[in-house]
Amino acid sequence: MGDMWKNLMSNLKRERFLAITNVIVMSVTFLMLGIFVYIVAVSQTALKELENQAQVTVFFKDDFPEKSILEFKDALQADDRVSQVNYISKDDAFAIFTEIHKDEPTLLKAASPTILPASLEIKTRKLANLSLLAEELGQKDGVEEVKFYKDVIERFRSWGNIIYAVGFVLVVLFLLISYSVILVTLRLTISAKGTELEILKLVGASDAYVKSPLLFQGMFFGGFSSLIAALVLVLLSVVTRFSGLLAKGVSFGFIRFDVVVFSLILSVLLILSGILLGYFGSLIAVKKYLKY
Repeated sequence: MGDMWKNLMSNLKRERFLAITNVIVMSVTFLMLGIFVYIVAVSQTALKELENQAQVTVFFKDDFPEKSILEFKDALQADDRVSQVNYISKDDAFAIFTEIHKDEPTLLKAASPTILPASLEIKTRKLANLSLLAEELGQKDGVEEVKFYKDVIERFRSWGNIIYAVGFVLVVLFLLISYSVILVTLRLTISAKGTELEILKLVGASDAYVKSPLLFQGMFFGGFSSLIAALVLVLLSVVTRFSGLLAKGVSFGFIRFDVVVFSLILSVLLILSGILLGYFGSLIAVKKYLKY
């Protein structure tokens, strides 16, 4: 291990500019990868919040009896797509109206419970069911109007898909660039040390002894670069956590994490990914440029 470390330091001094470039490019790659995962987690969190808050509101005609509305409510509660149904009577609607416009006495004098419609507020288990349910409810007898902010939800989904696609393409692009940088770095190292490597083989050094320092160099670049990216991500997560931006944490899959805990887990995965990228990149370079 000591010999490989000395060999690495020697190579870094010899190709200082290339080594710095390598670390910068790979650090940016893993930082973008981490940010992309964060964007996915934040988008999932926002989508879950939207699912929890989004609802279809059904307003009934004035002559539609309350008994029929309650039967309507019971039928909806039996629907597997529906998670919650709230009945807002005319009196309830007037109480809400009064609270909202409590500073406008002139408007309140002109209002009464009879002019406000009874309604049902419906939430679904899945966001995709809202649109279908809104269409179905709009065709029911006694329904005067159905309110559902479809455009907002669809726009959110569209922007989310665009962000995912662009982020994925950028991450793949930078991974390819990082891989290419590793190949170029090791090619120059092998070219510069060609005579030394040949002498080692002539005096009986094994293939593993000759290749190990080169593999170690690739793993070092990958591990060190991903460590830099991980530290930046942890710092950003601490700032966002204590600034209150993501105080409730982020969701990934079906689990909600504290943002700092999530960044620490992500950091470990990034570092492991960096080491693996460095190892396989240098392994391919060694097989390509060393003919043994």
